[in-house]
Amino acid sequence: MKKTEKKNKHMKFDERTEIQECLYKNMTFKKIADRIGKDPTTVSKEVKLHTQTRTNGFTKTDECCTKLLKAPFVCNGCPLRSKSSCQYPRRIYEAQAAQKEHETILVESREGIPLATTEQIK
Repeated sequence: MKKTEKKNKHMKFDERTEIQECLYKNMTFKKIADRIGKDPTTVSKEVKLHTQTRTNGFTKTDECCTKLLKAPFVCNGCPLRSKSSCQYPRRIYEAQAAQKEHETILVESREGIPLATTEQIK
């Protein structure tokens, strides 16, 4: 990277969408990172941070599926994801939800700590 280029500090929505699409294709974090120009660790952290757990009528246990213990840690590419034969809660990465959560975190971090008024101190 050249010194004049600005490094993208935050992930953009189109990068998150690419991650979601690649997870549906069962791509590794390394391949996904190469496609979006980020480090594989960044992709891994993004997926782990913004994964949502979902249950439905077919969910019979609160235990974790053994497939979720290794990368990519989500059910996006699993063939059993939309079938009733999977009894475990689904862990899904969605780009739109991840972007919304990221924006909420940014807003909250910029609001600061609310200061107590003199009435609250007494």
